[in-house]
Amino acid sequence: MSPKTLIIAATFVLAHFVLVAPFVPLANIVPASLGALSMSSMALTLVLAARWRIVDRLMGGPDKSYGAHRWLGFFALGGALGHWATAETFGAGVVPLLAESGEGLGWFAAMGLLVLTCAAMVRAIPYHLWKASHMLMGPVFLLAAFHTFFVASPLAVGVTPWTLMAVVSVVGLLAWGQTLLRKLEVTRLVTVEQAKPFEGGVDITLRSTKPMPAFRPGQFATIAHNRARAEAHPFTIAGGDETSRRFVIRAAGDWTDEIVSTVTVGDQFRLGRGVGRFLPQVQAKRSEQLWVAGGVGITPFMAALERMEPDSNARVSLIYCIRSRQSAGAIADIERHAARLPQVDLHVLSDTDGDRLTPARLTQIMRDMSTDAQVYLCGPEGLKMMVTTAWETLGKTGRIHSERFDFRGAYGLTDLIYIGRPALEAARSWMAGRREVADAASGT
Repeated sequence: MSPKTLIIAATFVLAHFVLVAPFVPLANIVPASLGALSMSSMALTLVLAARWRIVDRLMGGPDKSYGAHRWLGFFALGGALGHWATAETFGAGVVPLLAESGEGLGWFAAMGLLVLTCAAMVRAIPYHLWKASHMLMGPVFLLAAFHTFFVASPLAVGVTPWTLMAVVSVVGLLAWGQTLLRKLEVTRLVTVEQAKPFEGGVDITLRSTKPMPAFRPGQFATIAHNRARAEAHPFTIAGGDETSRRFVIRAAGDWTDEIVSTVTVGDQFRLGRGVGRFLPQVQAKRSEQLWVAGGVGITPFMAALERMEPDSNARVSLIYCIRSRQSAGAIADIERHAARLPQVDLHVLSDTDGDRLTPARLTQIMRDMSTDAQVYLCGPEGLKMMVTTAWETLGKTGRIHSERFDFRGAYGLTDLIYIGRPALEAARSWMAGRREVADAASGT
């Protein structure tokens, strides 16, 4: 968690205590504030899950929404468990006959939230089962709302926190309704026109019989089987025209394993619209840019290269890190575009050739770039950390753009068990990288 994110998270939590404290007795401040934190966090997770366009835009893209959704889920669970452990009955409740049932339903809401959160953290659970379980968050929120307004509570009806909780509950329920209706979202029936397998993945082109909404290079779209209640999965658009879309898909789970191993020409899918805010600059009037891709992280840059026209304006340096040429399904197209675009400097680094990206190599590429150049990153977290460290060490001030494509967005069980070891190793790598970059920058 970055310092900025930590400050925002701490402010969000403390705001509930500041809001609630003036309206309840001293002994009830902690449980009431934790209850309010849980309710508002659950409502906001439902809002983010509804994928309202204006919310995604305000968050900076759907990936940022998913990241916030994950942390709000932890706040909701922590607040619920803390509230359950510390709260005591106070008064008779708004409707005395419902006070006891409100207390019981609150317990079920807390336990339901605990079970569903734990289920989200176990990546061994197949995606479709995880997705189905996640839809139960709506009923859990209903139970929590009933508990909030009918349990014997120190919050008087109509006071500011009570009113805000009422508004939050209504908005959360509207968002949940939107999520349930998302199956009605307009998608396009597309047919597999081309399927090129490569080591560990497949390069497919989908064709529609009618024009599709335009997309911007760097955006992604959802793909689903053409059958009832089929799950839609997001993939970055690698290229396409008015009636086609290209995707380079790597086998990384049960759904993608099936696609990679079984997709054939003529198969039909449902394709969603292009969304996302990771948008490399492709126009002639652009800033100097550094594009860094790892594996299938090349896909947003494939679409960008396809859209670019040759010019002599600001440079674009593309670093493409691959395991091998056989595992890089579209490398021939990348090299072809780099050859036709004089403004693009391509660096292909292959593990099998012993040519890995190191802090020293990265510094060599970055050193002569303008201070305010823009960086676009798409790849594993280790690669992002290396690039970010080198960029900051060299004193560059240009913005670093990246998207997190882990849309399941939870910590795996392994991460929780061994959280100390990965954190320690990451810290050691970060320190070693800073020393290497500093040595390279000074020429020592």
